[in-house]
Amino acid sequence: MNGYYLQMFRPRAKNDIVKFLPENVTFMNCSAIDQTLLEQAYQGQARLVLECPASVDGVEMGKTIYADSFKARSVVASDFFGAELPVGRILAQHNFALREISTPVKAHLAAARVAGYRDACFGLQDAQQQPILFEHPQCSNILISTTPLSSFITSRFAPCCDWQNLMGSLISWLAGGTPVKIEYQQTVRPAYQAGETMPADAEEQAFNKNAEWFYREMVYNAHGITGVFEGYSSLVDVTGRQSIMPALRGDCLGECSAVGALDYALHNEPAGRDMAEGLIRTLFDTSKVRDVCPASQTYGSIFFDAESRSIYGDDNSRAALGAVLSEDLLDDPKHARQVLEMGYSLLRTTGPNGLREPSLLQPESFQGYLEAYEYLPNRTWQHYAKKNYPKCHPHYQAWHWAFNLELYALSGDKRFRDSAVAALEEANKLFPDFYWQNGATGDWARVLLPYAMLVEVEDTPEHREWLDRAATYFIDRMNEYGIVPEVMGKRELGHYPAPESNADYGVAECTLIQFNGDPACDLLYSLNYAFAGMHEAYMATGNERYKAACDKMADFFCRVQADSQEQPYLHGAWLHGFDYQLWEFFSSASDSGWGPWCVETGWTNSWIATTFALRKLNRPLLSRKGAEVYSKLAPAIAEEMFRPQLPSITVRGTRTEINTTGFSSFAQG
Repeated sequence: MNGYYLQMFRPRAKNDIVKFLPENVTFMNCSAIDQTLLEQAYQGQARLVLECPASVDGVEMGKTIYADSFKARSVVASDFFGAELPVGRILAQHNFALREISTPVKAHLAAARVAGYRDACFGLQDAQQQPILFEHPQCSNILISTTPLSSFITSRFAPCCDWQNLMGSLISWLAGGTPVKIEYQQTVRPAYQAGETMPADAEEQAFNKNAEWFYREMVYNAHGITGVFEGYSSLVDVTGRQSIMPALRGDCLGECSAVGALDYALHNEPAGRDMAEGLIRTLFDTSKVRDVCPASQTYGSIFFDAESRSIYGDDNSRAALGAVLSEDLLDDPKHARQVLEMGYSLLRTTGPNGLREPSLLQPESFQGYLEAYEYLPNRTWQHYAKKNYPKCHPHYQAWHWAFNLELYALSGDKRFRDSAVAALEEANKLFPDFYWQNGATGDWARVLLPYAMLVEVEDTPEHREWLDRAATYFIDRMNEYGIVPEVMGKRELGHYPAPESNADYGVAECTLIQFNGDPACDLLYSLNYAFAGMHEAYMATGNERYKAACDKMADFFCRVQADSQEQPYLHGAWLHGFDYQLWEFFSSASDSGWGPWCVETGWTNSWIATTFALRKLNRPLLSRKGAEVYSKLAPAIAEEMFRPQLPSITVRGTRTEINTTGFSSFAQG
């Protein structure tokens, strides 16, 4: 029995299948099907795989579509591939192209919108699907693939073990049953395997590679403005490439500045100083992301990005913490005024219980509205200062508490301390059952930093007890790899839980898992913040148990840093999702915006790299340098920021309209 693999299109990606074909299987790139081969297949003398044919007699093919257009993944649809790949096994083929097929066929592989981690937990029956590898309806010796399979290595199909089995089974079928073993190295892979010996300076190497990645790939200068890209989208194209996310985000500007400043502090690297100073200038000295209108209710805060109208407390706080650390390291607190204005802007829109609303939107959060047939007037910041937000949600709030404690340490203004303590008292009552975002692990991780900073600024037995409760809870859940797996909390408290049906898959942001116990860990929402928080806990207390936990996390982050010569723009970065059993970048990809292969400069890479460097310097994140500058400026700035204002709304921070009637009309100011 001879086999023939016919690639019937002009490929954009490298052909990976040829090197695995046995002698009796021939690879051909052709635009038309050889009739002789068809006759042999019909007569049982040959087996064919037709990859992406333009047309096939007996099969009605429609238009080309992309899997992401209906949130599809590849799913095993028959027992063709054996026990290792049961029906319902999910395979990540990323955003692959396929053809619509209207002819009834026997599918072995389907593109289907299904929920699940590695298996379709709700089955295939109600799933939106299209066959992508199927038998010709008139000849079982002919298989038709409507999507490129031959580039499975270059295109970064995942998980690796399942694609090894699938392609091995397919080639074995072509060869008449001859076993075929597929082994290869992934083009984007972890730097070290789980049990591999690492060099003694692995942490320093990891930081250096990440800093170089920032300089090489992420930081740019356009028309005199220094910026940093958000990162890379999770979607992978047929060439294995991911698209850049070009948004200029305020949080990324401040967070990433710290990486440059730390590289300068450690290695006297001029590029690091330039990066830090340039990003902070863009953050604070321009209106790219900052609300610069003194009459605005959100004056001094930063918007989500250069196009957004949303102001998140956690984004502002992380940007500020990165910037404060940078100016500490550069010994120049030149933006103390802007940092204080941001701090007071957040503080005055936070209620007495210290829990700030996740986001305020300009202008909607300050416009009047109709409620129960009564028109409520336009609002000022005082509305939010008096209002207790009822949800304790550390994802959005915890690092704001930390920022408040940083500003208390720098300025001495007890309002920052009191707001943070009020929030941490509430968190302590509810722990561990917070409102959670993409997973409860992330919210447990985020409270570590403010609890640690509270001990640093006000070391009492009670505050140490609060910190130890949170740290111990986290440490007790660490596995042998030094990480806490992603888990969901109580479903009724979850913001983005796992999909409850196939139709729910891919419709919103989402956790990386389907069920608790799925072996995924999260480097975007969870472990990155745990690493920073646990380091701070050790610096605050000297507790060796905290250091041991931090050491384990450091070991893990060294191992899972991306290594790639084939996709060099990822080399030295950390990605969002990681499966610690498969030991590769993989998880459920239901998150519609930031899936497992996405790369975030600010949230992920900056804080992992920053924590490595802080460990090297043996210093905390909390900064005290420049306190004389902050404490001198704070009283006058506070007086300005807490002065009563007329209602006003801001249009992207550059124009403010001031209410002149106390009701619903505004005049430009």
